Amino acid sequence: MPTIKEELDRRQLLYSLLMPVMNLYVPGLDKGKGLYFLFVKSETRTPGGLLARPVLTSYYKSDHFKTRPYDPYNVYTSPNEAILCSDSFQSMYTQMLCGLIERHHVLRLGAVFASGLLRAIRFLQLNWPELAHDISTGTLNS
Repeated sequence: MPTIKEELDRRQLLYSLLMPVMNLYVPGLDKGKGLYFLFVKSETRTPGGLLARPVLTSYYKSDHFKTRPYDPYNVYTSPNEAILCSDSFQSMYTQMLCGLIERHHVLRLGAVFASGLLRAIRFLQLNWPELAHDISTGTLNS
């Protein structure tokens, strides 16, 4: 879906309002870090040559996301590079590893879609031995 600057501005404003409103009812959301599983999807070109990709991929790859100002409600455990990784396994592994390493600071857990959170839980079940090994040794197992 093509995305223009005005649409990204609108999305950024909307996202910036969500957590402060929620904080009115659930205090403390501005503390700690969030382990959010965020992913980019594949891109293609239309017959006319336009870039076609999901709207969230457009947002994550935009300067709006990559150079977003500090927001205490949206401090993530994962660096942008992990979120922007096009290899879904590597992206999930890195985001999970970062979240587990930062586990004492994680106060929020989520994904844009429930299916993403379910995928993350299943991924943790399947890859726990490797993740635990990498954390305990301080190295990445190939």
